[in-house]
Amino acid sequence: MSRRRAEILAGLPAATYDVLIVGGGITGAGVVRDAASRGLRCLLIDKGDFASGTSSKSGKLIHGGLRYLKYRQWRLVWEACRERWLLQTKIAPHLVRPIRFVIPCYRTSRTPRWMLSLGLLAYELLSLGRNAGHFRVLSKRKLAELEPALERRDCRGGVAYFDCACLDFRLVIETLKSAEEHAADLVNYVELCAPPAADAEGIFVSPVRDVLSGVIYRVHSRSIVNAAGPWADVVQSRLGVAKTFGLKLAIGVHLVVARERLPVQGTVTLEIPADGRMIYAVPWERRVLIGTTDTFYSGDLDSLPVGADAVEYLLAGVNPYFPDSRLTTGDILATFVGARPLLESEDGVSEDAVSRDDRLLNPAPGIWAITGGKLTTYRAMAKRVVDGLIRERFADHSLRPCATLEPLPGARETLPTDASPRLKELWGRYGSRAHSIEQRMIDSPDLAGAIDPRAPFVWAEVEHCVEHESVERLDDLLDRRLGAFLLAPDCDLGPKITSWLAAHNRAELISHVRTDALRTTDTVKELMR
Repeated sequence: MSRRRAEILAGLPAATYDVLIVGGGITGAGVVRDAASRGLRCLLIDKGDFASGTSSKSGKLIHGGLRYLKYRQWRLVWEACRERWLLQTKIAPHLVRPIRFVIPCYRTSRTPRWMLSLGLLAYELLSLGRNAGHFRVLSKRKLAELEPALERRDCRGGVAYFDCACLDFRLVIETLKSAEEHAADLVNYVELCAPPAADAEGIFVSPVRDVLSGVIYRVHSRSIVNAAGPWADVVQSRLGVAKTFGLKLAIGVHLVVARERLPVQGTVTLEIPADGRMIYAVPWERRVLIGTTDTFYSGDLDSLPVGADAVEYLLAGVNPYFPDSRLTTGDILATFVGARPLLESEDGVSEDAVSRDDRLLNPAPGIWAITGGKLTTYRAMAKRVVDGLIRERFADHSLRPCATLEPLPGARETLPTDASPRLKELWGRYGSRAHSIEQRMIDSPDLAGAIDPRAPFVWAEVEHCVEHESVERLDDLLDRRLGAFLLAPDCDLGPKITSWLAAHNRAELISHVRTDALRTTDTVKELMR
């Protein structure tokens, strides 16, 4: 157990917080950063690791939601475009990078090029011109220049436009580090285990359990915010309130393949002929992320399946567009799956058409809950929660204004013009904190070596994450600090890091290993039999 985590747990009997936040994904991280920066004393808990749910298993896109225009979700698209611009230019420019999207059009395409062009015109208007570049209508020849591996037969050209991409789990960690700077207490692997009681002074007393040790603690707080994402209705029940969201859950499966097997130059948006849905092929260094499926789900949220039908759906969607690739299950380096909390809608509405808007509840005095929404709009969602909470519970407090437009810790400096190639690479994951990682490499040359020649990680990163980023288990480090499941899925880093941890007296991390979040090629092959 990390020293800071032990200190927080030991101090719970004597502490009274203004806000207890349940959920350590991007929404909870946004709420705790907002509330703590205004001066409220906050505790955030999550029954797993930070970002271990949907917030590490998204499509890694920060986007306005072009496809939502056909469902007339104008406000959502406008807000998402605004938040995307704020993240890209002010809040997290080191993590959020603009990328070019290409949509090819063919004779059999359900959406013709002229209709896509009208949609992109509306998209630019809703973004108030704050895209990284204007959309373009592409001829067949220009499309072939941008994406030479695409199928050319029956091609009618296409369109190109700009949105953004981001390592979602790094955005969560950065947001939590900002909250920590404002004195927030953050504890992973702690779950709410029973409804809170109210003492004589109206303080909530919430029983929570340390998942790693089994010890029960009691958290005293003046208010509670449920930001548990797909688990929001479960947490509502545990809070003892009758009002729930009535969520419809959808799961999204993603595949990771080598870029040489799918040689896309930028992000390519592909229409699935069978149902008209869109999937993406997103390049990430030497890998390509293919996703996502969107299937209603009612099973165990703690054990999401990667089914053979989902794998077949994505491969069948990609292969007609890239005939030379002929991807098979043997090309899949890893898969991952996340659940999306979709708001209740009319029966018969498809997964693709269900609103991605968010909903805010205040079912009892001092208890607030929010879910739904998108990765892109997490900051705006958090502001709505904290604004409402302050009006109801802390109107007589002298608090600071919302400060979440300020840069995250890693975005307070810009990358030096004379930065080394290694610093540039680290900057894309840690921002200005890459300076301290580089200094570790200078001070200790043994930390400057690569963990694996095929992986973009050095040992100094491992030391930094273990010391400063609340790593409690090996998979926290591999999946949600380094991102090995995406950036190095074909590298067996576990044994090497295990040896390093043992040699550096961090053996307690080795015993807590989960591998179900990262499915290997052999697992996918088994699914396809």
